[in-house]
Amino acid sequence: MPIRMAGSKAQMTLRSPLRYSLTVQLAAVAVLTLLTLPFGKVAALSTMLGALVYVLPNLYFTHYAFRFRGAERAMWIRQSFLWGEMGKLSLTAVGFALIFRFMEPVSLYFLFAAFVLMIVLQWWLAQRLANALATAE
Repeated sequence: MPIRMAGSKAQMTLRSPLRYSLTVQLAAVAVLTLLTLPFGKVAALSTMLGALVYVLPNLYFTHYAFRFRGAERAMWIRQSFLWGEMGKLSLTAVGFALIFRFMEPVSLYFLFAAFVLMIVLQWWLAQRLANALATAE
């Protein structure tokens, strides 16, 4: 069943809340990168990489954690969440390690600001989707 969420001016019909969340996050990466372009190429690239270091591991977690459904598979669901979260944290650490190792120069301010902004965006999206699911039922 599609979820209807009130937008600022229009109703959006969603077939998949996860796809919606990913679309918004990737759009935010593009917007943040473009907004920091006036500060220079290093700032824009650092912003893009900082945001992607959050989005890509989060995509892995989402794919891995939501593979199973149903009460009879509760143990597999629990295990998938644990492994998905460990993989997400590992991929995030590897992402930052690769940036620090291979990117010269890097703007730490823009890198971590974008990472933190993506975390806040994810919290906001999760709350918005939870409210939409609660009102849809």
